[in-house]
Amino acid sequence: MTHRALVHTGTLLAGCMALAAAASAALAAGPAQTADDTPPMIAADGKIVPGPPITPQQLKSARHPRYPAGWTCAECHDVSFGVDFVSSASRQYASNFQALPQEAIWERIVQFLPGRERFTMASSSGDRPLATTVDMVLDREEKVFYVVSEKGTEKLMQLQQNPQFSAVRADGWTVAGGGARQWISVQVNGEAELIPATDPRFLPTLEKYSLVRISTERAVRRFDIQRITPQEIVLFDTTLLKDGRSPYQYWERPAEARPETNAPPH
Repeated sequence: MTHRALVHTGTLLAGCMALAAAASAALAAGPAQTADDTPPMIAADGKIVPGPPITPQQLKSARHPRYPAGWTCAECHDVSFGVDFVSSASRQYASNFQALPQEAIWERIVQFLPGRERFTMASSSGDRPLATTVDMVLDREEKVFYVVSEKGTEKLMQLQQNPQFSAVRADGWTVAGGGARQWISVQVNGEAELIPATDPRFLPTLEKYSLVRISTERAVRRFDIQRITPQEIVLFDTTLLKDGRSPYQYWERPAEARPETNAPPH
């Protein structure tokens, strides 16, 4: 089930937070409205107001009380997340706010990744996960990423056995760095195809990558290229909160653009 399908099929949650213990009986009909028909604010003082148990697929109704920006459902409700990746906490958060159009999400991703950008990537084989750092270059037209890696490295061996790929690039406020308390990140989930130097795509792709300090002759002998086809990119941008949008925005590769079969690893 895609994120869009999750949003449209979620059941509405009516009056899901208690305004006070004494008013719990009144919640069966939904919380009272203010004079301008705006749901009242709760937890303005930062105190948690327990609400009924919910599932990740439930969506808050128009009568749901307002709450401070940045709060999540799990702070007032017991949420039965289980082990369904589609029903994760971040997807629940995103489902309860208006999503940006896919084109707008893509433009924000492009703006955040203007050139060769340092990512932390994760690969795995069997029960052995591995996290490493790589430079990734976004091909904006093909909507794929390229990574140049040393031949014989553990991550390449793992990707040959399991092409599933995940990587994240993050920036924002830190305790040491200070500044505005804002955060942005891009998480790429997809599949990696290894392109060796014997592949006719190797040299044209190498030009897109723009190597520094190493000649093409050395690169041919030294490197393999990973072509990353993202099936989903998660944009996390806290500046979206000021517009009443979720900081989590999901870009998904259109179904017609997905390969029918996975390319075998080289």
